[in-house]
Amino acid sequence: MLIDTTVIAAGIILLVALFIGLILVRLPLIDRFYLPASVAAGLLLLALSPQVTNIQFPEFGFTDNLYDSWSSLPSLLINVVFASLFLARPLISIKKIWKIAAPQAAYGQMIAWGFYGIGGLLTLFVLIPYLGVNPLTAALIEISFEGGHGTAAGMIPVFEELNFQQGQEMAVALATTSMIAALTVGIALINWGRRKGYVNHETPVQRIKGSLYHRHIMMDLKKRGVSLRRELSPLKLLSHVALLATGVGFGWLIYQGLLLLEANTWGANGVKIFGYMPLFTFCMFGGMFAQRLWSLFGLSISRPTVEILSAVSLSVLVTTAIATMSLDFISTDGLTYLALAAAGILWVLFCFLVLARHMFKKDWFAYAITSTGQSLGTTATGLLFSQIVDPKQRTGAVESFGYKQLLFEPLMGGGMITALSMPLIFAFGLPLFTTVCIIISISWMLAGIFIFSKQRR
Repeated sequence: MLIDTTVIAAGIILLVALFIGLILVRLPLIDRFYLPASVAAGLLLLALSPQVTNIQFPEFGFTDNLYDSWSSLPSLLINVVFASLFLARPLISIKKIWKIAAPQAAYGQMIAWGFYGIGGLLTLFVLIPYLGVNPLTAALIEISFEGGHGTAAGMIPVFEELNFQQGQEMAVALATTSMIAALTVGIALINWGRRKGYVNHETPVQRIKGSLYHRHIMMDLKKRGVSLRRELSPLKLLSHVALLATGVGFGWLIYQGLLLLEANTWGANGVKIFGYMPLFTFCMFGGMFAQRLWSLFGLSISRPTVEILSAVSLSVLVTTAIATMSLDFISTDGLTYLALAAAGILWVLFCFLVLARHMFKKDWFAYAITSTGQSLGTTATGLLFSQIVDPKQRTGAVESFGYKQLLFEPLMGGGMITALSMPLIFAFGLPLFTTVCIIISISWMLAGIFIFSKQRR
């Protein structure tokens, strides 16, 4: 059996790029931007891609074959990330989860539904009349800001089905922009909070940031007393790779079963629901089935090992998603991209600066900055900010945020609603979709202010 040398070369170059990314993010000039190494590695590979180097320096770029090898990784690895979401997590009652996480859930849902509302208004009254964009553009802010690179890559079949391929290109670019904005804007907000007296702890940013971005997951596990030698043993890693693969497999079976059901029921009349949804959404539930299977066979599951494999998958996903991002949209949809990016960032800032203190009566800054980091960047970004403002976790923001994710991720940020957003716009029209999203966002805001905030008094 012959081994494709291009695939081997692509793997080696990817590893080298990630290593160089680790070095780049430590350089004084780049260090101040708090970039994850995976983003730096992706931008480096993008700069060396034929679409960039062929303009001036074709002899210095990599070949298209390498980028073709990487292009399929993001849409595959997002399935692994979602299959790992609920593996080996401690189970508590929904009632207790809701009691702890309700204020955070209301705040996060308000922002997420607001992304659709703001995107819809911007698209309806500015982008369509003046730039003639596709109405599906309204969904891109939530897909990219909340969902990130993995969701943008995982939804490629949906973009293709709806003939909106340029939207996927913009979504990856917006995901990169939002991650950078999360780190720069977030640190600025934390410094502002310190001057205003909202942050009582003086934990140095320089010391904290490495624990979640530039160390990766290893340093954090050591601090939690986890034995890396035991968690990284070949047998344990192999069994957990098999567990995640089984979770993805179950997710695929669930997906195929629903597609078959749809084809033989309402789908026969031309109505499509599951056909517009990406596979990774169902891998969350596939992971739960895999965990149940592992339990039946008496096999143990280690959350730290799952986190290591998920973190590696996410790093490779982000790097390859950025590296293979098409830049064609800049010449055709550059203004649309800038308008969407500005609208998303301004909406998150408005929620933080104006609404958050009313939705979190106590320790509002710690609670809101955690969700702000996640809404613009990633879950790790939110935890990074929480460690800076509350290193001893006295406010309960981290616990609330963790349980909030259990209520949030099945729906938004790559969940069911995210997957269905563009099909819903396509089916019911942008005006109705935008109106419903604004009403839901306002409802979560009012519930947070008048109901859930009382739980924090």
